[in-house]
Amino acid sequence: MKKTVFAIILVAVVAGGAWLFLGKGDSSTRISDLPVASVQTGDMVIDVLEGGNIQALNYLEFRNEVKSSAGVKILEIIDEGYMVTEEDVKNGKILVRLDPSQLEEEIVDHDVQFQQTEAAYAEAKQNIEIEESEALSDIKAARQVLRFSLLDFQKFVGAEAADQVLKKLKLPFDTESLEIYEEKATALIVKAFDSKKLAESARSDEEMNPYDLEAESSLASNVNFGNFLKNELLGDGEAEQTIRRMKDEALVAASELSVKEESLEGAKRLFQKDFITRQTLDNEQVSLEKAELALQRSKTELELFRDYEFPKEAEKMLSKYEEALLSLIRTKREEMAKMSQIYARYRSAKRRYDLELKKRANLEEQVASCIIKAELPGLVAYGGAQENYYTSRYYDGISEGATLKTGQPIITIPDMSQLGVEVNIHESHIKKIELGQKVYITAESVPDKTLEGKIAKVAVLPDSNASRYNPSLKVYPATVEIDGTHEFLKPGMSAKVEIIVSELQDVNYVPVQSVFVEEDEHFVFRSDGNNYERHPVKVGAHNNDFIEVVEGLDEGEEVLLKMPDDYEPPQMEIARGPKEREVEKGSGVEAVAKKAVKKEAKLDKNA
Repeated sequence: MKKTVFAIILVAVVAGGAWLFLGKGDSSTRISDLPVASVQTGDMVIDVLEGGNIQALNYLEFRNEVKSSAGVKILEIIDEGYMVTEEDVKNGKILVRLDPSQLEEEIVDHDVQFQQTEAAYAEAKQNIEIEESEALSDIKAARQVLRFSLLDFQKFVGAEAADQVLKKLKLPFDTESLEIYEEKATALIVKAFDSKKLAESARSDEEMNPYDLEAESSLASNVNFGNFLKNELLGDGEAEQTIRRMKDEALVAASELSVKEESLEGAKRLFQKDFITRQTLDNEQVSLEKAELALQRSKTELELFRDYEFPKEAEKMLSKYEEALLSLIRTKREEMAKMSQIYARYRSAKRRYDLELKKRANLEEQVASCIIKAELPGLVAYGGAQENYYTSRYYDGISEGATLKTGQPIITIPDMSQLGVEVNIHESHIKKIELGQKVYITAESVPDKTLEGKIAKVAVLPDSNASRYNPSLKVYPATVEIDGTHEFLKPGMSAKVEIIVSELQDVNYVPVQSVFVEEDEHFVFRSDGNNYERHPVKVGAHNNDFIEVVEGLDEGEEVLLKMPDDYEPPQMEIARGPKEREVEKGSGVEAVAKKAVKKEAKLDKNA
C-alpha cells in the first residue's frame, strides 16, 4: 500500500518537473526565419474564380415524345459527332428512327372505339334537331289552343264583356297581351332553370310532403256572371243570341196561346149552336193546353239558361282559357327540360368525341415523332444540352436498341455561333455577382488562350439538385456568355472563369494570409526585421490572393505571413461559478496526486 502511494507521488513529481521544463523552455522564434511580405500600392482586381463546362447557349434538342410506360426502342440513330450540313437539312436526312409498332397497335384498337363514339355523337346531334322540331310543334299547338279558348270565351259572352272580365282578373285579353304574357313567362322559366338556384331550391324542399299540395282555386270561380244579365252587360255574343232566341220562342208561344184561347172561345160558341161536335171542341181544348205548356217550357228554358247554363258555360270557358294559359307555360317548361337533357347528352357525346379525336391526333403525332429529321445544321451530340449527374443517371445510355423513357433527351444539335459557360456560384460570392459583369474564360484544353465574356444569367434560387446529397452546399447556377466565335471550343469542354467584380485603383494591399482576426478585429504582425508587433488594420475588398488595407499600413512596410509561435492572444475575463473556482483550486500536480491516492485507498478497501 505504502509503495503504491510512493510510486504515485514519484510519478506526479516527475510529471511536474517535465511540465516546468517544457513551460520554461525557449518558445521564442527568430524573426529572420519567418516569411514576410511588403505592403504594395497599385491597382487591384477583385474577382471570383469558378469552374464550369462550355455549352451552347442556343440549341435544338430532340426528346422522346412517345408516351409509353414500357418505353420505346431506338431502331436507328446517327453517329454522335456527325456534322449535319445544310444539304442534310434540305434533303430531310433521318437522324433517329424509333420503333412505332406499339403505337400502331394502339391506333388500330382506338379506331373501333372512335367509330362508336363518332356514331353516338352524330346520333346526339341529330336528336337535337328532331326534339327541337317536336318541341316547337307542341308549343305551337298549345299556343293555338290558348288562342282558340280566348276566342270561345269572347264569342260566348261577347268581346266587351270578355275584355272587362279578363282585365279585372289581370289576364291577357288580346293577341298583344298574350305575346307579352308569354315573353315574361318564358323569361321566368329560363331563370328558373339556373342550375345553382335549382340546387338551392332542392335543398330547401327536402322535407316537403307531396300530400300537402293543394290546387289553387280558379280565377273563373271568383267571377259572378249572373250580374252580367241583371245589369245587361253582355255583348253581342253567343249567350246573348241564345237569350234572344229563347225570348222570341216565348213570345211565339204566348202568341200561339192567345190564338188558341180565341179559337177555343169560338169553338165553344159553335158547340152551343150545334155547329161542331164535342170531339172538335175537345181538340181545341187540347190545343190550348199544348200552347200553355209550350209557353211555360219556353219561359223555363229561358230562366234555366239565365240562372244556370249561362254562368256555368261562361265559367267553364273562362276556366278553359285560364287552363290554356297554364298549359302553354307548362308545355314550354316541359319542352325546355326535355331539350336541356338532349343538350346535356349532346355535350357529353361531343366531349367524348373531342377527347377521342384528340387522342387519335396525339397517337398520330407520336407516330410521326418516331422519325426525327435534320432541321438545323450543326454537330450531333447524344443526350440533352442541360443534362447533369442528377438527371442523366435516371436514363439509359443512347444507342441503337436502347429503350427510351418518355421525355428523355435523345440528341442535341448546338448552335456553335454562340457559346457560354455554365458555372455554379457559391453562396458566399453570390452577392458580388451581377448581370453584365466582365468575365475572362480559359478552356483547360487550350490554356494559352484567354477569352472574354459577360454574365448573362444568374439564378434567383440555389440549385436543388446540388444540395440533394449535401444540404449544406448552396450554389447558384449562372450562365457566362462568351464573346465572338471560336472554332477550337466544343460543347462539354471544362473551363475556368474569372468574374471581375471590381477594379480598384491606387490602393494598399497585402497577401490575404498576413491578416488575422480576433473578436471581429483585423490585425497584422508588423516587422522591422528584428522584432514584430501586433498592429490593428482596417481592411476592404479582397480576392483569392490579396486584401485591400484601408487604414493602418503604408507602402513598403513589412508584415509577417504567418503567426509567430510565441504569440499569446490577450486573455479574456470570463465569469466563473463556484464549481469552476473549485476546479481551479484543485488543478495542478498536487491535485492529481491527491486523486490518485484516494483512488488507491478505495481499491485497497474493496479488496
